[in-house]
Amino acid sequence: MNYDVIVAGGGPVGCAVARDIAAAGYRVLVLEEHLEIGAPVQCAGLISNRALEISRVPSTVVLNQLKGAVVYAPGKSILELEGKKVYALAVDRLAFDRSLAEQARAAGAEIRCDMRAVKFAYVPEGILVEAKNRAGESGFFSGRLLIGADGHNSVVARWLGIPRPLEKISLYAAEVWWPEQNSRMAHIFLDRDLAPGWFGWIFPAGHNRARVGIGYSPLVAEGRSASPRLLFNQLKDKYPLLFREMKVLQNTGGTIPIGFLRQTYAAHVMLVGDAAAHLKPVSGGGLFFGLKAGEHCADTAIKALQAQNFTPKFLSTYQKKWEAAIGQEVSCGLKLRELFLKMKNEDIEFLLGFFNKSLWRKLILKYGDLDYHSRLAARLATALPWFGRFLTDGLRSLTQEK
Repeated sequence: MNYDVIVAGGGPVGCAVARDIAAAGYRVLVLEEHLEIGAPVQCAGLISNRALEISRVPSTVVLNQLKGAVVYAPGKSILELEGKKVYALAVDRLAFDRSLAEQARAAGAEIRCDMRAVKFAYVPEGILVEAKNRAGESGFFSGRLLIGADGHNSVVARWLGIPRPLEKISLYAAEVWWPEQNSRMAHIFLDRDLAPGWFGWIFPAGHNRARVGIGYSPLVAEGRSASPRLLFNQLKDKYPLLFREMKVLQNTGGTIPIGFLRQTYAAHVMLVGDAAAHLKPVSGGGLFFGLKAGEHCADTAIKALQAQNFTPKFLSTYQKKWEAAIGQEVSCGLKLRELFLKMKNEDIEFLLGFFNKSLWRKLILKYGDLDYHSRLAARLATALPWFGRFLTDGLRSLTQEK
């Protein structure tokens, strides 16, 4: 069958792109490998109000509003940051994803589940896509444009030969029963031994539930063969009072690609979301960046269809647009991550102890932002000369309000 656009991947970003293109009157097909949209859940489901707004998903998916965090150093230092405003929303990711899929269908897009895009070939009309279901049966579809929204292990990106991010964070995560303590505060655990190159977390989701997990980077695991599940068990053992009443309801996991892709397009093709590493290098969150880039992906696709121009030169506009929207934040996050990876446990202990003063807690709460990490980093760079030494001069330009 022939389509104007084929979207490989029916996650939230892929469905948002499909929605916007279909709303412009074009024939759009979404190929989703799983049996149903949104399952299995592979995300902690913590987003900003901005992400909720641009997704156009109703606020009924919000389960909890978080107003701060408790950050634990490897030793005894604890930094408690509780504000008055809402910093993050814990959402029902299954409902969130399905809402975006329904938006895409309502706009006219066709969604086929249990169909994984596996092979691609250029043909006169654009691109021929072969997709397979779990029974091994193949279907063939052609489109003038292909959108690769197929995650960190993108088959579309591999077909194009686009280099993948060098660093990938391995995660263990779970939905748990957790009798509410302070249900408005996230818990973040920093420890080079327990979570090499990443962190552990508890995100209260309301109604006596929470999302918990831990991650590590193979780049800094120092030769150890780490199991995220084993690391999580060690985390529970270290903080028994926090974890003692938890009961795992559902296990999950995932991989987070960390990097900056300098080319996310080719003839008749664009990459978006995790496939394009549209994530925050500091936290791994990808919904806001993915949806922001997705807006530009859909806009470029519509203009390409109108102009009947699918050349790399024409589609390179997409790269310029998403870099203008989120590129500076990705670059800043990578610089901050580089600093974090150099830190030892004693450095983490020192920083949390240093910032555990009223002046710095107020500054962090004022400028802390789930999406724009540069805002706080820039303020710290100008307020603390010794902190600024670790940051490049380019970061100082970020002191201006966005």
